[in-house]
Amino acid sequence: MVKLAIRDDDMNYFTKVEDVEKTYDPIKDFPISFAVIPAVTDVSTMGACPDTRGNEIPRYVGDNYELTAWLKDKLKNHQCDVLLHGINHSYKIINGKKYAEMEWRINNDLADEIGKWKKYLSLLLDYDVNCFVAPSNKISKYGILCMERNNMNYSGIVPLGFNRPLTLRNLSNYFKRWYLRFVDRLPYPNVLQYSSHKELNACILQNYDYLVEMFHYCEKVGSPMAINVHYWHLRDFEKERATLFRFVDYAMNHGAVPTTISDLLK
Repeated sequence: MVKLAIRDDDMNYFTKVEDVEKTYDPIKDFPISFAVIPAVTDVSTMGACPDTRGNEIPRYVGDNYELTAWLKDKLKNHQCDVLLHGINHSYKIINGKKYAEMEWRINNDLADEIGKWKKYLSLLLDYDVNCFVAPSNKISKYGILCMERNNMNYSGIVPLGFNRPLTLRNLSNYFKRWYLRFVDRLPYPNVLQYSSHKELNACILQNYDYLVEMFHYCEKVGSPMAINVHYWHLRDFEKERATLFRFVDYAMNHGAVPTTISDLLK
């Protein structure tokens, strides 16, 4: 039995409920884990959510009343999950290189900022938001420390360079993850306990055969499986959308149990 979760990044002020519902209609009973940007700016020029194009100031997700009401209803009925997805998902170009938000934010009040927006989403949605997802899946060691100070778990990839606090457990997790990546060519799928938080990788929507291979590996080792997608990408690219739904149908027919990222990290 494989516990299967879908993590959808980039939900924000500009997200339309009708787009999300239409996108996931074939699996409307599957509880999606939505990574929500609380105060989004324009991230479209960096290849992220095109719905934000032209927006020059932070837009608070709570000002999208229809989306807020929809999320609260879904959460109340245990039909979705909400994760904190950075602050405004903004990028910076430094010396010609693009840095994601949790790479360039190294200010002294970052822990307070994460705590502020965690509280904002939790109060807004009447839901205990306790998992952090870094924009572009990139985060510095300082960002991890600030996240830990707010008692949050993490869903994201592990970089080639070691960027977790230096402890024996954290080093062991690093080598465990990369050993599987190099030997079996698969991302480590199980929940890992770090010094002060838990982590869970979400694999990309690469192709159908890759997802099936990942599913059976998880089945073999008794691990959950999480997939990372974006509602706007599924909405705009029917091929990727069809791939996801074909795989979910396959997984459910092979005993998969739908779950959420937050439940897997409890």
